[in-house]
Amino acid sequence: MTHDPIHRAHMEFEREGEGLWVHTRLEPGGNLPEHFHPTLTETWEVVDGSAGVKLDGTWRELTPDDGPVLVNPYARHALRNTSGATVKLRCWVTPPGRLEEFLTESARAAQEGLYNGHNLPTGLRGAAWVSAFALRFRDETVMTSPPPAVQKVVLPVAARLTRRWRTSTAAG
Repeated sequence: MTHDPIHRAHMEFEREGEGLWVHTRLEPGGNLPEHFHPTLTETWEVVDGSAGVKLDGTWRELTPDDGPVLVNPYARHALRNTSGATVKLRCWVTPPGRLEEFLTESARAAQEGLYNGHNLPTGLRGAAWVSAFALRFRDETVMTSPPPAVQKVVLPVAARLTRRWRTSTAAG
């Protein structure tokens, strides 16, 4: 099980045929911040409890009775748990791409405190990780904070600068 302490999420992954199941538990106050996928299609559903889902700017409450919600490529979306109990969700992802790797690495970085709840680095080491990570996965997952237009300009520069910093600290 993968645990992201910043977003208060626990995830398990299950590959099936041409897709990937992502089983997610969001603790009270937990969230998956707004993002979009240029190449992936997701189908989210609540298995137990209730969760807020934001799709293209509109929030609504989702329960098991509502059934699945389709999230097409480029659709901005987010999830949050505003209840006092853990909510269980599942998501079917096609094609699976590198989403499991993205979520696992992001959770590890959260455990190390490399970024905060606004997806901003917490220091120079975090800046190095965030810039390289976001550039590596930008073809599949794009966070909307900071805005993608800002990321497009800042991330390549930050990656170059922090690469030089990493090289100089490794040599010293």
